[in-house]
Amino acid sequence: MLECQSMMEKLSPFVDVASLEIESLRRIKRPKRFSEEESEETENTTNSSNAVFGFPNLPEEPNRDMDQSVLCRICVRLPDGRRIQRSFLKSESVQLLWSFCYSQIGDESSERKRRFKLIQGFPGDYKNLYFGSNTTFEQSGLANSLVSVTWL
Repeated sequence: MLECQSMMEKLSPFVDVASLEIESLRRIKRPKRFSEEESEETENTTNSSNAVFGFPNLPEEPNRDMDQSVLCRICVRLPDGRRIQRSFLKSESVQLLWSFCYSQIGDESSERKRRFKLIQGFPGDYKNLYFGSNTTFEQSGLANSLVSVTWL
């Protein structure tokens, strides 16, 4: 019996530390579930904001009277079947294309929350476009092309 008692005395400092750690963990706020975060997010955001997905602000469309060597025209096919066009400067970031597509997606809140991807199609193949690429329209080869928006 003495062995058990001495063993308990040796382990007691560790048990005390463990109980303190458990108490401190109980005091920490529990992370919110996804559905709770989603409901708060929908209350705090508006449908016209690009900030929901972190897209950059879309500047005004360049004037068509500008030199055609610095402009490119992009045609976008949306998931609802509409086709829209917009001019960009060839030196602008491709990330603006995501802002433009997001601004044209339907006004229903369910569509505004959905994630989408952009695909550039050409005969016999297609290319997925990635938001993280910091290239210009000229560097990416998107100048004067057709891009499709599809839901993820």
